[in-house]
Amino acid sequence: MHRAAGVLVWTAVWGASFAASCAPARDPSPPSTAATATVAGRPALGGDAPVVLVVLDGVRWQEVFSGADPALEGNRGSRPGETARDLLPNLYEAVDAHGAWLGAPGHGRDIAASGPNYVSMPGYTEIFEGRAPEGCPDNACEGAHGPTIVDEIRERAGADSDVAVFASWERIRSAATGTPERIVLSAGRSHVQGAAVFSDDSELAGALERGRLADPYPGSGDFRPDRYTAELAVRYLHQRRPAFLFVGLGEPDEYAHQGDYAGYLASLRAADHFVGALLATLDRMGERGRRTLVLVTSDHGRAHDYRDHGGSFPESARVWLAAFGGPVRARGFAAAPRPRRLADLAPTIRATIDLEPDRAPSGGAPLWELFDAPPEAPSASFTPAP
Repeated sequence: MHRAAGVLVWTAVWGASFAASCAPARDPSPPSTAATATVAGRPALGGDAPVVLVVLDGVRWQEVFSGADPALEGNRGSRPGETARDLLPNLYEAVDAHGAWLGAPGHGRDIAASGPNYVSMPGYTEIFEGRAPEGCPDNACEGAHGPTIVDEIRERAGADSDVAVFASWERIRSAATGTPERIVLSAGRSHVQGAAVFSDDSELAGALERGRLADPYPGSGDFRPDRYTAELAVRYLHQRRPAFLFVGLGEPDEYAHQGDYAGYLASLRAADHFVGALLATLDRMGERGRRTLVLVTSDHGRAHDYRDHGGSFPESARVWLAAFGGPVRARGFAAAPRPRRLADLAPTIRATIDLEPDRAPSGGAPLWELFDAPPEAPSASFTPAP
């Protein structure tokens, strides 16, 4: 079987089985409104909102906003003329209903990785720390050098199980937290923390074991195929209702590096099926689901040739963001008032759950344009690489 076709098969089977077992009809109720009174000079956006952060590795903005690239879609398995809404229907439905996009062409300033090397570990470190990845120049870096947004939320959470990280690429564990023993974590096929949580749930345990035994393709080494990461994350959200959930899906970047555009597109469709299951699970939670802030983005973009990315390809700095639920307002393609970067995600989460802001010079700033709040004045002296 052609590998890209395999992605489509698991998408259909897994998505259908999950929908049949626990996904309810979509709840048409609007998201709850959050107060915008100021606290310590900044808007309060509803301090108890749960957060789900999803990163789709190496997904460039072109497919997200324009659909399949006609210059590349001749590969077997692609669908000529596939629009962005065709490719990512669940993500567009979520944003249409109660969300916003950042980074769309013609709508304000871009959002980008700070760089100067646009590869995964610097991108993930920037996302989790909310700062430029100054101590992480490449994928060989150690990862987090201080408390991350994961660690900050864990400090306020009631139990280890309230904070969970699920990732297909094993190295994300190093960027996500400096204290993995204090959270629930499953990164790659073999790295697990909080094992008791998995042993207490037969479905979680089964998904964990299937992922451990799986062929790592399209990745290599300890990489776990996205379908197992997605299954674990949805099940965990359904059963445990954590305060913070991170999900890292890695297959788009793997297929792109192989020059398999059909596989790349199929992995995006599969990721969108995951978003659909995520939405159904949040709907099942009623008011808690409506209060949940969901952020979906990428750790870096891609070069013009689509296969590559990195410091030699400055265009691969550009990323995108979809935000919905919780305090986000339905505004479609939002306009960023100034250049935005991945370092702005952690400050946005801090503002949403009322954590103290980071005052570091290279720190990011909340994405107020997503909410009913005035944009802040530029405060950071850090200038992203071009």
